[in-house]
Amino acid sequence: MLELVSSWALSASMHPILLIIAASTAILGCSMAVYNARLLIKQKRQQDLINRRLHEDMASLSKSAIGMGQKVLETERRLAEVLKKQFTILNSQPEHPSYDQASRLIAMGATENDLVSSCGFSHSEAELLLSLNRKRQGNFETAVH
Repeated sequence: MLELVSSWALSASMHPILLIIAASTAILGCSMAVYNARLLIKQKRQQDLINRRLHEDMASLSKSAIGMGQKVLETERRLAEVLKKQFTILNSQPEHPSYDQASRLIAMGATENDLVSSCGFSHSEAELLLSLNRKRQGNFETAVH
């Protein structure tokens, strides 16, 4: 019986200590919950700020991409105009002298002056064409004989 009384006395003396430990644990748990709640609120604010900045950056990039697209279209339009003008200029220039026409005229006995006046060659070009034709005829005649 002494043992039962002593165990009860020991238990009664431990009872306030257990209550203090339980209360401390509860207070610590509540403190941690409040701390975690504040930490989560702070992280949410930071995440919201990051999301807002990302949305602003995305909007800026979209505007830039649209602007670049418009500049590319304008550049393509201007290139088309330049190509059209170049084509017009090339087609409005007189044709280069026709060497086929000159060969036919030489075969019919045209002179240097004939080639200059009818084909638009310079005197040097006409002289060169006539000498090439004479050389070609000379080679042809030696090959035939």
